[in-house]
Amino acid sequence: MSAELFVASHIRVAAEDLEGALALVKLGNRNAVYLCSQAAEKLVKAILTTENLHGGREHRLDVLIDKIPDENPLKPDLRKFQRISDFSTTFRYPTIRGKVKEQPDSDALAETIDLVQAAIAKVAERLEISIPDKGAPAGNIDPIRT
Repeated sequence: MSAELFVASHIRVAAEDLEGALALVKLGNRNAVYLCSQAAEKLVKAILTTENLHGGREHRLDVLIDKIPDENPLKPDLRKFQRISDFSTTFRYPTIRGKVKEQPDSDALAETIDLVQAAIAKVAERLEISIPDKGAPAGNIDPIRT
């Protein structure tokens, strides 16, 4: 598989994950935060690929974002939603005592979803990815610098 298709596919699946998160928010379903985290992870892994870096099996957003060069102007925006990976595991499982934790505040979750959605749109535009065009590769996978 080409790197262009890999990057485009990650962005498309990230956008779809985020659509799922939005649908689950409307239902009050706790899995919305998990899907938002998955969207963020796929987005970051796509960006890493444009940097000729690989996220591998790592899932912690802070660790993945640390790998992105500081020259990438999106890095500060990505840092704004790295806390979502903590939410996705904390709220997905009961505690060792069997308690089910409350979801994050709905305003905080909505803000995070908005941040991830904006980042996906920005990356899709920069990399010339048509999200609805499922089989098309990215038109550009040069590292983002401006």
